[in-house]
Amino acid sequence: MALAGAATAVDDDGNGDAKTCLNHLCQRLCRRPVTKMDISYTTNKFGHQYQSIVKLDCLQGQEFAGHLTLNQKEAEKSAAHQAVMAFQDQLEELPPPASKERKKKPMVRLTPQELAEKKARQAEEDNPANTPKTKLNALVMRIAKRYLVKGETVYETRSFSNGGHQATVQLKALPGEWADRIWAGHVCNTKQKAEQSAAEIALEQVEGDEELMKEAAKPKGMGKGKDFKGKGKGKGKGFDFPWAGWDMMMMWHGGVSGPNLPRARLTQNPVDGEVVEWNEKYGWLRPDEPFDHPAARRRGGKIYVSKDDVTGAAATGAKVRFHIYEDPQGLGAEDAQVV
Repeated sequence: MALAGAATAVDDDGNGDAKTCLNHLCQRLCRRPVTKMDISYTTNKFGHQYQSIVKLDCLQGQEFAGHLTLNQKEAEKSAAHQAVMAFQDQLEELPPPASKERKKKPMVRLTPQELAEKKARQAEEDNPANTPKTKLNALVMRIAKRYLVKGETVYETRSFSNGGHQATVQLKALPGEWADRIWAGHVCNTKQKAEQSAAEIALEQVEGDEELMKEAAKPKGMGKGKDFKGKGKGKGKGFDFPWAGWDMMMMWHGGVSGPNLPRARLTQNPVDGEVVEWNEKYGWLRPDEPFDHPAARRRGGKIYVSKDDVTGAAATGAKVRFHIYEDPQGLGAEDAQVV
């Protein structure tokens, strides 16, 4: 209904759709939706007749009284009619309401290659099964050039008294000494997340080995499969921990965990940085200069530090000088000195 003709939509006796017209009028004058608190009606009875007064709190509390009618409903319509007629001149000066039709965006035509790439991205983003574990299994099958059998990918999870869980994964289908390696994930709040963490770390190190990735890229029937030995160390693409039986026993029975995991120092000279988070027993540091290492991509570039590795009063924002090491859980700081 065009509000410029609001008055014409109301019958002379006030029995038209006056209340709706008044609501629309107030919305246009206030330039916002109206609420029940903006328009209120008060009705009084005089003998067998009724008279209503409408108060417009959204328009400086102005009030308008209607004619006497035979019932309360018609009395309210009459009061609304009087309010609409009072604002008729002001309403005609307003610009017409904006069209509700939305402009359609021009259609962009994609090439067949761009369309295929878009569908592939959407499928990957929408697929809840696209996890580190599934990616790791797919990569191992590409390297081994066959399907995996039960028992070739082994996950073991240890639960802690505080509710945390830590998992390890062994990939027996990988060639050479890779089949004997075990990767430990971060401590997580569920067993499922702990296994995904271990798979993510294993996936990162396997993808970092050039020889293994070359083997994965070869078509089926052209690779070396189980006879392929690999370089083993990934050409410096990450530190590997060939867990011995004693190491595994110690880890499962609480002898090796957190800051007590086996370490490999990566820096010859100490680096400077800042404490970005500090808790009672550990914290997170950020080097002043980005540290060039594959594991540095985890945790947003932050480096874990135990309170046992810090000398001085550590607190958030403190400047520190420290060495960087790597353990099965990622990068850590040791010999840290608050400066």
